[in-house]
Amino acid sequence: MAEFLRECGYRVHEAANANEAVEALQAKFAIDLVFTDINLPSGMNGLELAKWISSNRPGVKTLITTGRTIQSVASGAMAGAFLAKPYTGRDLLESVKKALAKPADGESERAG
Repeated sequence: MAEFLRECGYRVHEAANANEAVEALQAKFAIDLVFTDINLPSGMNGLELAKWISSNRPGVKTLITTGRTIQSVASGAMAGAFLAKPYTGRDLLESVKKALAKPADGESERAG
């Protein structure tokens, strides 16, 4: 999916796990959106990562994916947008566009 998003014109930085994602976020790279699975190897899961982002980088939006049911995700106090598996490239692209258009935690919608 990272290569697909690159082909769609997005700059993509990949992280093997939540710890690598946090390192990139702490480096204050210009990151607009983090796309993560709930199930991540070693360390935080995707929901915990989304909560960390909300607390530490409130301008960064999150898009979370999983094969779990939506109810089980919602019960985990999910932060950010959600994309259910399985999904197509088109589904991912639409979800990324919607997530980027939505104000992140801590941002107010601009009247205009």
